Amino acid sequence: MSIRIPVVSSEGKPLMPTTPARARKLITGKVARGRFNKLGIFYLHMLVNVGLSTQPLKIAIDTGSKYEGYAVGSNSEVCLKGMAKLPARVSQKMNDRRSLRRSRRQKLWRRKCRFNNRRKKDYWIAPSQQAKAELREKIVKELATIYPIIQNGTEDIAFNHFNYRHGKYFSTAEIGKTRFYKVLEAMAPTIRFKGWQTANLRKQYGIPKSSKKDKISPESHANDAVAMLCGMFGNFIESKNAPFYYWQRPEFARRPLHRQHHQKGHLRPKFGGTKNGGHFRKGDYVEAEKASETYRGWVCRLPTETTNKIGVMDAFGKRIGQFTPRKVSLLCRSTGIIWMKSTANFSPTFRKGTPSPNQLSFLSFKV
Repeated sequence: MSIRIPVVSSEGKPLMPTTPARARKLITGKVARGRFNKLGIFYLHMLVNVGLSTQPLKIAIDTGSKYEGYAVGSNSEVCLKGMAKLPARVSQKMNDRRSLRRSRRQKLWRRKCRFNNRRKKDYWIAPSQQAKAELREKIVKELATIYPIIQNGTEDIAFNHFNYRHGKYFSTAEIGKTRFYKVLEAMAPTIRFKGWQTANLRKQYGIPKSSKKDKISPESHANDAVAMLCGMFGNFIESKNAPFYYWQRPEFARRPLHRQHHQKGHLRPKFGGTKNGGHFRKGDYVEAEKASETYRGWVCRLPTETTNKIGVMDAFGKRIGQFTPRKVSLLCRSTGIIWMKSTANFSPTFRKGTPSPNQLSFLSFKV
C-alpha cells in the first residue's frame, strides 16, 4: 500500500485520497493546487468540478490525559496516524495570575466582595481541562475537513473512583468527554469502545503496543486508534506505510500586566505577547538562514529592546537558535498547532535534506 494524499473538491468538500504520483500529475496539469491545513497535512484542492462519490472512511480517537492517538482509514488501509500532546501547566499559570492580581488589589481600598454574583455556565469545566478539550476538538474537526468521514470511534474512559483511589489520570481524561461526544455525534455516528475491548482488538490483530506513554511513535497511542479502526471495519487494516504526525499546542509566555518584581528604572520592558507590531508573530512557521545553513521552525521569540534577534523553535518547543530578521522568511501564519511528520516509525532526530511529500518530512530541522 502506498501513501495517500487527501483531496477536497473545488467547493471544499472532502473526496477520496489519491496517490502521490497522481497528485503530482494533477498539480503539474494545473487541475489541482497543493495546500497545507492547520495540522500540517498536505492535501489537494481541486480547481475543476469532479464527482463527489466517496468510499467509507472512518476515524478513531484514543483519548488520554497527557497524550492521545488518532487514526483515519478505510477497510483496506490506514490513511493517517497521529499523536497529540495535550496542553499542560495551565493551572500553574492561572495560579501565578491569581497571585499577581491579589497582590495588586492589596494596595487598593477595600471594595465589596463580588464572588457571590458570578454564575458559571451550565456545562462548565476547569480551564486546564478546557484547553485539552479544545485541542482535541480542533484536531478532529480539521481531519474531517479533508477526509470524508462517515463514522467515528472513540474509547469511552471509565474508572471506578469509589473502589480505587489511584485513578487521577483517568479522572482527568473523563472530564469533558460528554462535550467531546456531542462534537463527534454532530459530525457522524459514533461508536464507543471500552478499554478492554481496545486491548483485545490489539491482541487479536497483532498490533504492537509500547508501554512508554510519552514515546513519540505510533506504538504509544496511535496503534490503539488503529485497533479500534479494525474493530469498526471487522477486519485487519494495513497501517505500515501510513504517515505519522505529531501535534502539540505551542507554549508561549503571555504578557502579564505586572511582573513579579519591580523593574530597574520603573520601566516595563516588552515581555510575552504573540506580536509586538512587527511583521512576525509567535507561532509563525518560518525558514531561517544562519552560517550557510537553512532551518525551518516556529517563531518563539520576537525582537525587543535588548536584542533584535528572532527565536525559532522545533516541533517540541525547544529553541533551535536566534536569527537576524532579514534572514527569516515567513512560510505560514500561526495556526495554533506545531507539528512534524514521518512516514514510518521513528525516533525524533533532526537531519539534513529537503523534505518531500512522500518521504520523511520534519518541519523543524536543518534543510
